[in-house]
Amino acid sequence: MNKYSFVEMLKIFKISRLFFCMEAYLSIFIPTVMFYLMFYIDRVSLKSIILEISKFLIASDVAMLAIVISGFAIVLSVSGSDFLYFLKRKDLNIKFFFPFYLSSVLWGAHTIFSIALFILGSTNIENEFFYDLLVVLLFIYTSLFIYALLNSISLVKTIMRLGFEKVRLDEKLDNIDPRLLNDEEANGN
Repeated sequence: MNKYSFVEMLKIFKISRLFFCMEAYLSIFIPTVMFYLMFYIDRVSLKSIILEISKFLIASDVAMLAIVISGFAIVLSVSGSDFLYFLKRKDLNIKFFFPFYLSSVLWGAHTIFSIALFILGSTNIENEFFYDLLVVLLFIYTSLFIYALLNSISLVKTIMRLGFEKVRLDEKLDNIDPRLLNDEEANGN
């Protein structure tokens, strides 16, 4: 079994952390309010709203995906090998790095959903079931967008925690007698 597959890392990260958090609660509450308001919008306006929202969010999704990947690359490049070894030794690497992976997957999925919703909204089907389906899809779409956005914002907290762990490692390294480090370096050469 690959320890670094998405599913295995999700198990280590704890699946329950995805559902029992403020991000999940807000991503259900806000679209629920919007969901009830959708029934007061006429059907023609609903399709145009869906088209405009999905067209705008396709670009936003791709931009957010790029930001998350760039942020992860920056965090890795700033982290030294000692720090990465420290995280691995304390089994903190997945806990800190999986949120970046999760956020990338969420933005990738939302991008695909945006394209699909745009295509679906562009069709000329005039059916009551189809409009109800569009409203439900818009609810799911909005929920996923808000969850992905809040999840990406929470990456700031993850980066802060990474910084605190780096400081903790630096403090431990500062407490080591420099003569021991020099002896180890001399023995290693």
